[in-house]
Amino acid sequence: MVSRIAVGVAMLMLASTGAAASAADTAGAGQPDPNAAPSTRPAAGPEVRSIAAAGSRPVSGKNPVAAPSTKKDAAGFQRVVSQKKVQLKNTVTDADGDKSTLTFEVWTADASGKPVTKVKLNDTTYGVIVSPYVASGSLVTVDVPAGKLSPHQNYVFHTSAFDGSLYETSWSPWAPFRVEPPVDLTLPAPDYTAPDPSALDNPPSGLQTKPLGAGATLAAKTKPAAEQCSAKDDDGRQVCFGKQLTKDEAPKNVAAKMAAASDEIAGIPWCNTDFPSILSTRQAQCDVRSVPVVIRTDGVPDAIAYFMFVRTLQLDGANSFTEHLLIEPAQQIPLDFAEIDLNLGKHFCQGSCKPIQPDASAWKGKNWWVPGEMHSAEITTPYTWDASGVNTQELFKPDVQIDGAILPSDGKIRPFMTGYQWSLDYRGDTSELDQIRCDTKDVDKDVTPGCVFVNSAPTYEFNAKKFPQAAAHGWLIQTYNPTHPGSEVERKPLYYMGDKDQNTRSRGRICPTGWAAENGDASALTDVSDELNCDEFAFASSYNSGGMSSTEGGLNPALVPGKTTPTGDACLGTFAKKVGTTMHLFSLDGTDPTFKEVCGRSAISGKENQESMGGHFSAFMKDMRLRDKDAYWLDTRMTPGITCHNGGGTPVICKLTAQ
Repeated sequence: MVSRIAVGVAMLMLASTGAAASAADTAGAGQPDPNAAPSTRPAAGPEVRSIAAAGSRPVSGKNPVAAPSTKKDAAGFQRVVSQKKVQLKNTVTDADGDKSTLTFEVWTADASGKPVTKVKLNDTTYGVIVSPYVASGSLVTVDVPAGKLSPHQNYVFHTSAFDGSLYETSWSPWAPFRVEPPVDLTLPAPDYTAPDPSALDNPPSGLQTKPLGAGATLAAKTKPAAEQCSAKDDDGRQVCFGKQLTKDEAPKNVAAKMAAASDEIAGIPWCNTDFPSILSTRQAQCDVRSVPVVIRTDGVPDAIAYFMFVRTLQLDGANSFTEHLLIEPAQQIPLDFAEIDLNLGKHFCQGSCKPIQPDASAWKGKNWWVPGEMHSAEITTPYTWDASGVNTQELFKPDVQIDGAILPSDGKIRPFMTGYQWSLDYRGDTSELDQIRCDTKDVDKDVTPGCVFVNSAPTYEFNAKKFPQAAAHGWLIQTYNPTHPGSEVERKPLYYMGDKDQNTRSRGRICPTGWAAENGDASALTDVSDELNCDEFAFASSYNSGGMSSTEGGLNPALVPGKTTPTGDACLGTFAKKVGTTMHLFSLDGTDPTFKEVCGRSAISGKENQESMGGHFSAFMKDMRLRDKDAYWLDTRMTPGITCHNGGGTPVICKLTAQ
């Protein structure tokens, strides 16, 4: 009779021979047979072959997995999105209930998932990971040491079980996986002929955004606007300019539909009377109001006429600016009125600001209306300010009062007199959007005097087509990190910081000398004269910089636990690298960002880093008269469309498009 142990040994030899034959074409030269019986590579310990032990062998699970993983790619590889902590998992069982261990072996793989080269995971003889002994039926998880697996590489792993005496006769099925960085942005090819966008083309915005420290930047004001009424007469009657109506409350402006489609107000193409709104750029503002004129007796309305008041302010001169006022009924004047006369009462300003009050003959179109009429009337008022000083700055809030003489149609001869003052009827949080700052400050030897709407934040636009590496880095941090620097959508403005010494300190903390060279890839360079740069975002020239401590006025210092000095080690780190013919932005090897970092630094092309700002940002500062603590937005001009594999969350694996 043949002994059980002899049969076991014979079966083991047959299994080994068969496995070797099937694997001959898969492993590279000099590599062990990947499918040889586990006992041929006894990393967990030597087999003890006895009749008692030959009764049962432990068994690996049939569904080993790598983690943390997302869905499989098109070739069937699990996408393991981590470079710092890759985990391998499988179950193990033993029919006798013995405790067992699992041996994890990793190989590089070709595109079809066949093993090619065995990966040495540690310095042991076999270079494999052996788990502790666990109870039968347990799920075993092991951590692959950092740096042992390369990103963008295909791998397979399998396991073998060992109960202290016997190995299972064959390995588990192969589990294919691919290590991917938590950040992988596919960038568009650069177009070095793309022209730089201009902030002078910024679209208007109705968002009031104050400079840093100038009060609650984005807090809504709830104080309601008040009616502006005359005194009551002996019959209890009075006339009021009611508080301005919202877009939903305002009647349809029939008068606007009668005007030519090409008409624009005061040369501002985006200013129209279709509905109430307030919009502003850094140099121009259009405030459209729907205001009822009401005659009432003891609080009960007798007659209502609806007017559109449009006031534009244009900062069109070095020492002057211009107000343009347009008045038109939204609908025909009703028969309840005999006549409505509206005229300029007076103008107001502060400091050296002087309005030049026009006389009544300056109206274009008659400024009175009778029943059935709905024509418009316009008048222009210039303002001047003293621009003769050196390094001066003033804040102005120009204001205007419209006087009304209202005649009801009931035969009364004496008109009701009242006035409408612009500053008493703001909506919501726009009460300081029309504040004007005029200065003669010396900024980089530019002493040209001028004015801006200081609470209307301009938008700096990257030339994403020309500099996709820099734009992609800005897009990543702005979109996924909690500080969202410069995002108008998230209401997180950047604040310009003009102290050059602080700029140097902040940048040195985030981007110490040599960091880009140590962490970057030469394939990111544009030509032989280019060199790797560390791109910091938010910018070092902003109070949002991660390198600016709170004691220095910084808003988002980048601190590692237990430290008080900001450091780039607390930022999300990335680098640009070309794969084939396509440039990518990857998270740094061996790091897993939390996406809670307050800043980012990236090793990218020096030309892209410097030229994406440089003269372009200087022109922006000059055109927008950006001063210390001024708020501004950043439009990275990058969009992922629907190309993110992760559905828009983290990890960030997207194909970007430049606008």
